[in-house]
Amino acid sequence: MVLDYATEKKLRPLYEALDEGQNKIALQYTAKLLKKNPDWPLVKALKALALTRSGKEEEATELCQQIKKVIPTDDATLQATTMALKELGKHSIIVEFYEAAANSQPKNEEFANHWFMAMVRNNDFKGQQAAAVKLHRQFKQNKYLFWAIMSLALQGQNGNKLSYVLAERMMAKALEEKKLEEVEQLRLYLLILLDQKKSKEALSLLLDTPLGHTALRDPEVRQIKSELLRDNKRWSDVIVMSKEALEKENADDWFNWLAYFDAVDAMMNEDGKSDALKNAELLVDDMKNAVLQSKDLKRGPFLAELELSHRLHKIGKRDKSVLLGHVVSYFKRFGAKNCCYEDIQSYILFLRSDPQASKEFIQSLRSTIESSQHVSSQTKNVQKSANIRKVEYLLNLYPCDTQSTLAIIHDLWLEYQEALPLGNDLEKTEMQYGDDFVILSAQLLVDLYNQYKQPSHLIQAASLLEIALGNSIHNFQIKLILVRIYAMLGVSKRPFEIFSTMEIKQIQLDTMIHYFTDRFISLCSSSELENMLHSSLSIYKSNEVETPEMLVKAYQYGTYSKIQEFIEFRRRLDSSLQHDITKVELMRLSSMRSSFMVKYAIQFFQERSMSELHYDEPSVSSRSDNRDFKVMINCNPEDQPSFESTCKPTKSTNSKWVQLLSYILNILSIICETKEVRNLSSVSTQFEQCLNESDMRSQVTGSEYFMGCYLSKLTQALLSIKEKKQEVAIEKLKDAIKLLQEHDTHLIVFTDSNIGWSNFHRVSISLETFNYGSVIIEMINRSLGLNSKDARRRAVEKAKTDPLMAAFLELQAETKKSLEKVQSVCKSAKEMFRPQFQKKICKQILDSDSVLACLRVKDIQNMFNNHVRVMVQSWNQSISEILEETDSRIQKLQQ
Repeated sequence: MVLDYATEKKLRPLYEALDEGQNKIALQYTAKLLKKNPDWPLVKALKALALTRSGKEEEATELCQQIKKVIPTDDATLQATTMALKELGKHSIIVEFYEAAANSQPKNEEFANHWFMAMVRNNDFKGQQAAAVKLHRQFKQNKYLFWAIMSLALQGQNGNKLSYVLAERMMAKALEEKKLEEVEQLRLYLLILLDQKKSKEALSLLLDTPLGHTALRDPEVRQIKSELLRDNKRWSDVIVMSKEALEKENADDWFNWLAYFDAVDAMMNEDGKSDALKNAELLVDDMKNAVLQSKDLKRGPFLAELELSHRLHKIGKRDKSVLLGHVVSYFKRFGAKNCCYEDIQSYILFLRSDPQASKEFIQSLRSTIESSQHVSSQTKNVQKSANIRKVEYLLNLYPCDTQSTLAIIHDLWLEYQEALPLGNDLEKTEMQYGDDFVILSAQLLVDLYNQYKQPSHLIQAASLLEIALGNSIHNFQIKLILVRIYAMLGVSKRPFEIFSTMEIKQIQLDTMIHYFTDRFISLCSSSELENMLHSSLSIYKSNEVETPEMLVKAYQYGTYSKIQEFIEFRRRLDSSLQHDITKVELMRLSSMRSSFMVKYAIQFFQERSMSELHYDEPSVSSRSDNRDFKVMINCNPEDQPSFESTCKPTKSTNSKWVQLLSYILNILSIICETKEVRNLSSVSTQFEQCLNESDMRSQVTGSEYFMGCYLSKLTQALLSIKEKKQEVAIEKLKDAIKLLQEHDTHLIVFTDSNIGWSNFHRVSISLETFNYGSVIIEMINRSLGLNSKDARRRAVEKAKTDPLMAAFLELQAETKKSLEKVQSVCKSAKEMFRPQFQKKICKQILDSDSVLACLRVKDIQNMFNNHVRVMVQSWNQSISEILEETDSRIQKLQQ
């Protein structure tokens, strides 16, 4: 920013304060400067920036609107205002700023560029096109032509097919006029053709133009060419291209191996010739020999041998003994690699139906392990053994009964213990060689729990994993499984501690945070959960600010091939399902904190906007589920539920869950409105229809579904009372009473055998239902004129002759009874979760037939006792928080 010396001297302290993050001091400087010169746009812009960074977004936006009226054209003011608006996510206002500046100075290329880029940030593809065309006409640079074409392509991607046609014509003309000079420009042409499924024309562009040949130096373009050759069924060319890439570039290039085999399959199907197959086998042998003679032993050719044998076995042209022989040979070479199990998994699944063949195969794998006194060889043997154990699990060779499974787990634990000395010299950041033995043990114990529902299995699994985590403090898999097992047990304290050690950041806050937030609200560690949820929101703010800048850079540097990728990344985060889940959970936590008394709950719903909680079907169905459910290790075959899906307390939250909770929170907000802005009747009807959808009940828990139905009935009762439909109101109130009574039968006392998430969930949902229901009941009170104690006393007399009043008073009594049952369950649980409960659990497990033999060792017993103590403390903390909330509400009811 070029300023004259006097102005720079005046503003230097202000700029320094902003650069150092001292926003409060910066605001003080702006106040002094504006006192002397109230209409100084630059200082107003800098003040807007300081306000933005101080969290005062409304004031900052208002200030920017004031500056816009002046139509500033100096760089300093425009840049400062743009920075503020970028951080506010107000890209549309930036467009208006630069459009005005560009129109005031039509020959200023920089302003015109800024105008175009402002529309890029705002995803205004049509506006981009118009600005780019104007730039091209005014300044005659080719890059502006391609900006216009890219903008047309993006409009085509959004459904405007005519834009594709126009973009293709403009590209064809540019090619004819020899304006295509860079590979990225050719890739833009390819993008336009491929989006229109014009694979023949796209292939011709690559093969028949000089720039196409130049572009083939890029590996990504070569992949596109390979795909185009396959689309056009030019199988001989696919084989030539893939073979050349494998022989001359990278023998590990799995993309080209698969392309080669797809071409072989197609040629065999077309003419039945065997030459293609013979050549494929010859290529595999040649590539194997080549890598065996090199210093770097690559897996690609050997994995290709498995792939080819597997394909031939599926069509009956290769005996299974040959395929299994290749698998054993592969395992002999690469069995010590962690990836070996994943490599061979899909090729041996057919053995699951033949236990005897499976056992013989396992014996063949074991025969590849050779005893040795060298540490490096012993380490490899451990890793091979771990992979063999995973294969045994995959092939169903482990029995399902408790005692046999515990014996296997004992053997796995011994193998883990034997492997520990081999890792004495490992860095702290490295994982122990035998960690997979413990992880598999945990999976077996989770399987036992899912079969017999005994918490002792999960408690033992958690203890084994905690011990292993002490030796491998950075093992990501152990941490994820521990978090899930603790959630199943209803333990909330320890998962938050684990989260703090995992350094989950950036995009992982969208893809991974569900491990820590999925219905953790039921475990009542509200402050820790709220902090975690708020910290996870940073990725969405970053997306608003940083991703548009990535798009701007892509246009500036002409990297058109990345623009769609960046836009898709931005779209997926903008419409993130996890973001919606987080917003719903934060609103639930805030409402719980504000519902100590009904009047405060009503005030909360009056003051808080629920506009970001979307419940309409188009919004809900357009959410992008970016959550990663595959990061957790999985030894189950693809046709069975993954370990991730079985190692969790209940089904994951989903779009239907978001819709249910969003309806509830929005309805409460509408009910509490001081002025009737939204139509409660319409939303209530939509909510009832949503609850009656066939898949709603299966997508949420029973308690959550009850809460939705109960609150829906109360809302309908309120509406009927307001509309003077007494009989309908009575019916809805009785329906609500019946639902409440039915749900109360599922509230069961905590015992040694039913400790876990489910009980905490039922209790916490009951309390949440009471909080929300109290708001609607209070509104019914007001509709019936029961605003004072005298009026309520008269209502008791009136109830003897008035069915509506009788039904309403019965509802209030049933509501109180329900809350008292929650209180009773919590009191008995708090009594149970005393420190001595730890000793009781430990004794029960250690004295039972279901105890692991390793837990009888004294040192491990001490660690086991400590782990159980942490669990009991967490249970006590959770139940105490629920009890405290329940007691305070009952106290208010009794006043």
